[in-house]
Amino acid sequence: MQLTDRLYTSTEVAEILGVSLRSVYRYLEDGKLIAEVKTATGRHRFTKENIINFLYPDGVKTDLFEDENKQEEKVQPSKKEFLPKLEPVVEKPQVEPVKEKEIEEEPVDWLAKFREAATKYKQAEEANAYSQNIQTEPVVSQRIEPQMQQQPYQPIIEPQTNKTEEGAGPTLMYYRSMLGGLKDIAQNLDKSARNSNLDYAFTLNAGASLHKPIKPFAILHAYIRSSDRDFFEKILRLTPANKTNAQLCLVLSDNQAIQANKKEVHGLYVVSNDQLKKDIATFGDAQLAQEIADIL
Repeated sequence: MQLTDRLYTSTEVAEILGVSLRSVYRYLEDGKLIAEVKTATGRHRFTKENIINFLYPDGVKTDLFEDENKQEEKVQPSKKEFLPKLEPVVEKPQVEPVKEKEIEEEPVDWLAKFREAATKYKQAEEANAYSQNIQTEPVVSQRIEPQMQQQPYQPIIEPQTNKTEEGAGPTLMYYRSMLGGLKDIAQNLDKSARNSNLDYAFTLNAGASLHKPIKPFAILHAYIRSSDRDFFEKILRLTPANKTNAQLCLVLSDNQAIQANKKEVHGLYVVSNDQLKKDIATFGDAQLAQEIADIL
């Protein structure tokens, strides 16, 4: 380590000497190491000469520490340059190229070739003329008519109408309504007919129930004109149904007497007693006829 002209602490001196700090204090007590300065707080400061005098008490040049880390540069001898040995160039003798011998082609007899071609052409013409003289019968292709598959006879079935009972008298059309039960259907039929000045009249069970209480029933029967059928189907939201599950039966009739002789009972129109009796006898049952026998 190179020492400079400055003050060193006890810790730095211990590092320079390679001993502990306690050893430095012991050297001070023994007088082997002398401090240049002692501060008011009791700390020691050492100069370069103090450290050198401790290491070399017999005296030594101070420049030894300054040149301690200098190393002599070793100069390596330069290597000799060796030139490669060059072999003498031997000239190769020039070889003359071998000349190819010219091959003489045999002369072509073009006249013989023309004669040969003419002979072949003449033979082909003769063969063609011979084939044209041979008559062959033309082949007549027979036209095969396509056979039509005979389909079995299927009778045309007309769609079934909603007319369940038809004859000389009125036509009965059966429906179900989207308005609700029989009471709702009856009230809407009466209201729509009055608002549109159309005629209607209940008959059978519906007509008889307006005269007196009867056993429960599941279908209403009402007379209307044939021309008013579309109106009631639309206003009552009717859909065609079978007789067994229908809610309403529109009796289509253009008989003027039926609508002329109708009467109002409990706010609804009903056919006359004679017409009600006739309808029960025609379309009703014996039990219904017996229930209302006292009023007919």
